[in-house]
Amino acid sequence: MNHPLRGTFVGNSIVRLADEGVPIGALSRTFKIPYDSAHGIVRQALEDGVIVEMPAADWPAGSRLRKPTTSPIRLEARPDFVATCRMAFGLTPAESRLLQCLMQARACTKPHLHAVVAPEAEPKIVDVFVCKIRAKLRKFQVRIETIWGQGYALPEESKRQLMARIGGAP
Repeated sequence: MNHPLRGTFVGNSIVRLADEGVPIGALSRTFKIPYDSAHGIVRQALEDGVIVEMPAADWPAGSRLRKPTTSPIRLEARPDFVATCRMAFGLTPAESRLLQCLMQARACTKPHLHAVVAPEAEPKIVDVFVCKIRAKLRKFQVRIETIWGQGYALPEESKRQLMARIGGAP
């Protein structure tokens, strides 16, 4: 039996986020629907083969979501870093600056990344750059994590992977 919210904006959003690993409890709270309803939508998507695995029930006890930096990001002009990223990973100068921001901070908000990377462009460009960078860095086991509704972060393991490939500081 299909869930009544399945196929709606809320239902489609829940399925997409569940596929990204967001726990069912978090989805329930975010969309202000009962846990059983969110679970039913995700279970149906799993049965239909839309998602591959069931996400966790909720975030682990004691876990805290990382908060992106709210202080202005100041990038040092580093032509060497930009050139190295271009040669090593095929990144454009703007993509290299975004990566440099993520390497310097624990996490960054989209508005801060936009202000540093391409203030003349539409804010959505940050998402486009992240998508392109992810594709280029995937083969190097480098991940950029999404902090839902806030920004992006580069896990410490990914920072180490990058530094091992390019050396030096960002």
